[in-house]
Amino acid sequence: MEEKSSPPHLFATAPLSVWFRLIRENGGVARPYWGKLAKVLTTSSMLLPLRIVEKVFFRARVSRTAIHQSPVFIQGFARAGTTHLHNLLAQDPNFGFVTTFQAVAAPMFLATRGWLARAVAGKLPRTRPMDNMAVSFELPQEEEVALACISDLSPIHQNTFPDRMQAYVDKFSSMNLTDEEWVRWERAYLSILRAATLASGGRRLVLKTPVNLGRTSHLRRLFPDAKFIHITRDPYDMYMSNLRLYRSVLPAFGMADYRWEEVTAAVRSNFVTMMRRFRRDRESIPRGSLVELRFEDLEGDPLGELERVYSALDLPDWPRARTHMADYLDTLTGYRKNRHRIDPSIIEVVDRDWGEVVGEWGYEAPDLDD
Repeated sequence: MEEKSSPPHLFATAPLSVWFRLIRENGGVARPYWGKLAKVLTTSSMLLPLRIVEKVFFRARVSRTAIHQSPVFIQGFARAGTTHLHNLLAQDPNFGFVTTFQAVAAPMFLATRGWLARAVAGKLPRTRPMDNMAVSFELPQEEEVALACISDLSPIHQNTFPDRMQAYVDKFSSMNLTDEEWVRWERAYLSILRAATLASGGRRLVLKTPVNLGRTSHLRRLFPDAKFIHITRDPYDMYMSNLRLYRSVLPAFGMADYRWEEVTAAVRSNFVTMMRRFRRDRESIPRGSLVELRFEDLEGDPLGELERVYSALDLPDWPRARTHMADYLDTLTGYRKNRHRIDPSIIEVVDRDWGEVVGEWGYEAPDLDD
């Protein structure tokens, strides 16, 4: 059932046309969630003038903006450490990125950046509920959040319709889109990157969204000279972290009843499908355009691992980037990440459903006697 109180919906800035399409495609919204839906539609309606201003004053400029043809894509499944890596790379002054404000206010980002961000910044939580990482409108964010705020063609709309998570997995983990959907997806995705490029003064973008793991071939079609960083993490911890994520976001944003066991099954299915696709697609990535690392190594020696990334991908100006990254790392002193209690049933599920990847990555099940 709907929570008595919940934060503003993550995609409440999306145009009404996006919401109406989502409602139709997902079979409507059940009566217990009409109140939550009414708040979203009211917010979307109130923001219409700002979306109009964005179109009138910025659409032409965005369409003329050239995206750097060698963006850096961070590839990794959800909760693999992609956010930490993204935050580190974003310290490099050579890079631009999609900010959290751009992501959540994508339909009117350029028209409202500055004044609106300042006006609502105080309403942001200080940390993310699933991992205690800092939250700020200026920090980098997944471009997928922005995509979901301007289009129905994003799998993270499963957070609103969790009863259809497997359907979203089946469609988006391998990007099984119609020709018409492909045209709309590409137009929306590139508009987000153009807006980020414009806002960052034309700088090369560093991007991350876990969904991109299953889109590698499509990203290479759009950007043949793109660079890729694939990060892995202990799969037992990663699985538990995904469960914690959905226990946080589904009650807040969901507008449908769901069965928890179906959510967990969809998480496992999504990982298998996207990893199989990535393992196939990475074979076509040219030498010097892909580097792989482990989250545990990045935690243990962040600057050493990042220097290796810069060398492998031939990224410029490492000494300057290193200085900024070292300063950022100093701000993380005292940060404590969540620890997950892993029981035998979790090990059994991960070994059964993710075994082929667990073996390839070289991780072993934790010793429960420790």
